[in-house]
Amino acid sequence: MERAATPPALGLVLPLFDEQDNAERTVRGLHAALSQVGAPFTLLMVDNGSTDDTPHIVDALAAELHHEALHLRPNAGYGGGVLCGLRALNTPALGWSWGDGQIEPEVVAKVWAQLAKPDVQLAKARRVRREDGPTRAVVSGAYNLLTRHGFGLDTTDANGCPKIMTRALFERLELASTDWFLDPELMLKAQALGAKVAEVDAVMRPRIGGASKVRAATLWEFTRHLWAWRRGWRPSPRDAGDR
Repeated sequence: MERAATPPALGLVLPLFDEQDNAERTVRGLHAALSQVGAPFTLLMVDNGSTDDTPHIVDALAAELHHEALHLRPNAGYGGGVLCGLRALNTPALGWSWGDGQIEPEVVAKVWAQLAKPDVQLAKARRVRREDGPTRAVVSGAYNLLTRHGFGLDTTDANGCPKIMTRALFERLELASTDWFLDPELMLKAQALGAKVAEVDAVMRPRIGGASKVRAATLWEFTRHLWAWRRGWRPSPRDAGDR
């Protein structure tokens, strides 16, 4: 039987803001699941201005599991924290996942494995079921209807994570959003470039601890940026400058 191809070495950013209740479980789960893929990987834990015990947990995990930690002060925003992490990586494949443990680590491994397939430049999760409450389901549903039908994105879940891509694509995208618009910015630009995208079905699990950083105002933020995008606005690379 032919042996499955292995994907390129991975650098995975984990943005963590006040995630002391989830960080250790999430990181250990990812370490175990990604170790089964058979290719080198690095987890870059980005402590994004946390005010709880997250910084100490991150440092201990980095030392024990031989991964990396990055501490940002002050909080750089969701997109800003992710971009700081991505710029610090030099791996041939890179991307980000969430640090709250709501996506099973096995899904992250399956997403990474998609990059072993011919011509796949971007792989991501597609949440087909949500178990994290009706409010998040309504907000997410409304937003995905807007991106799919109002902007022609060829996905039912523009914000689904993890998102893992080739370095060549990352460098062409020139991502710049320091807020929650980072996910749709990536998808809009990747589609405009004709990038081949692979999706893996996932379930959004409930949070075990801590509080979601997504608020009702986040939908307004997304919507405002999307309509500005239609009028020709683009995030400036200056907005994503070094911190």
